[in-house]
Amino acid sequence: MEFYISVATIGVAAILSAIISIPMLKVIQLSGYKAHGVFGWWKSTNYDVLIRYAALMLFSFITEIIFVTCFSTFEWVRYCAVVFYCLFAVAFVVAVRRNGANKIKFTGRMIRLFILNLILLLAVGGAVALATYYSPYCQTLTAAMGMAVPFLALLANLITYPFEKLNNRKYVKRAKAKLKEQSPIVIGITGSYGKTTAKNLLRTMLESKYTVLSTPGSYNTPMGVCKTVNDSLNGEQVFIAELGARYKGDIKELCDIVNPTYGIITAVGDMHAETMGTRADIANVKYELAAALPSTGVLALNGYNADCKALGARNHACKTVVTGDGVAYDNLVIDGRGTSFGLSADDKRVDITTKLLGAHIAETVCACAAIALELGVALEDIATAVQNAQPVEHRLQLLESGSAVTVIDDAFNANPIGAKNALDVLKCFDGVKVIITPGFVELGALEKPSNVELGRQISATCDYAYLVGSRAEDIKSGAVKNGMDDSKITIFRSRNEAVEALKSIDGNKVVLFENDLPDNIA
Repeated sequence: MEFYISVATIGVAAILSAIISIPMLKVIQLSGYKAHGVFGWWKSTNYDVLIRYAALMLFSFITEIIFVTCFSTFEWVRYCAVVFYCLFAVAFVVAVRRNGANKIKFTGRMIRLFILNLILLLAVGGAVALATYYSPYCQTLTAAMGMAVPFLALLANLITYPFEKLNNRKYVKRAKAKLKEQSPIVIGITGSYGKTTAKNLLRTMLESKYTVLSTPGSYNTPMGVCKTVNDSLNGEQVFIAELGARYKGDIKELCDIVNPTYGIITAVGDMHAETMGTRADIANVKYELAAALPSTGVLALNGYNADCKALGARNHACKTVVTGDGVAYDNLVIDGRGTSFGLSADDKRVDITTKLLGAHIAETVCACAAIALELGVALEDIATAVQNAQPVEHRLQLLESGSAVTVIDDAFNANPIGAKNALDVLKCFDGVKVIITPGFVELGALEKPSNVELGRQISATCDYAYLVGSRAEDIKSGAVKNGMDDSKITIFRSRNEAVEALKSIDGNKVVLFENDLPDNIA
């Protein structure tokens, strides 16, 4: 009977181990199921997650060995030492939830990975149960599950990887066939930032003349694009695909799937410098879109971004429109109600006022207008579309609660230019100005100076700075050096703690949420 109690508790411990492995599985998912992305996360966080799993193992082992030793004379009690590991595992889960971690996306691939990971943990648990049959002291081996969790998750990913590659080919083949059969006009949009805003603006412009399908949200990976085509393409005349990239070749892979005829490059910046390399390397990755366009195609480049504009001088087959010349804006005005500017093209000019916030909006409108004009949309219809455009969720989205707090939600932005734009927007509002931010990530060698510069910009705009995470000290140093009162700067472990602290600030507040790190960044 005692042994069966032991087997049951070890089984529960294995299931709890699978639950505490979810943070690791999220990081694997956010790293594109690539192990080197996970290793990079470990390194960037000073191996904090491994230390936490090691602490779980250590505390569990010490507690279990003491318990078994103290109750070694009681046959059934000594088989319950595993309960202590289970209690520590539950505490681990609660701590993760309190940190406000993003929810995992249980896609088909993630479900398969989770199941295999659970099977591996149950196998380890079975081995422990078998060892316990010979000696109750072997129950203390359950503590090793805590340290094994991150490595078993990686092993499960390694085992499933070949199958997933083959499985993905099926979806890619189906998407290619459907695109070939229906033959929509395909437009690819990429850039270091502004892709989703451009995609939504262009869709709004084209809907005055065409039926349009675009990838939803931030579906900008091969499987996201394929899912959109396979599930949603139903005779639309235009398909707009947002093309994301973290590594060299990512844009080429996406273009091989959708075969775009038109393309927009919104900007070349330092985003993902950690995985792509220098600014020149990033430009090369974005240029993969230009290289994929046919001679009958058209490429629109944001001429207001110097590195993007420079791509126009390269030798590619298609026609290129560089904004700032034929398609341009003037008289830019930004306030708390939105953005106003004049849009010129083909010797015509229209005035535009939109709810969308930020200096980058006019640049993005120009790039999208260049493609819309090529597809026969009138300038007046373009202006009407922009004026009716709704803010993109989490991208300089104004949220007025009707109370004493106004929120500018820019949580999806994570680049220095976008952050400066957001702070410029914040200046337009009355009230106590507060920023909540973890700073910038994945900028490689530029990360520290960029965060210091962010601090300097914050000091010139904000009354309070609520900083979150491991980059907070760099931001704080920049703010203090530029004269911001140290007492107005607070560092928190999580965004939830920072939000709770807002209650201590009296009066009308305008709060800017700048960037919200995914779980593979800390």
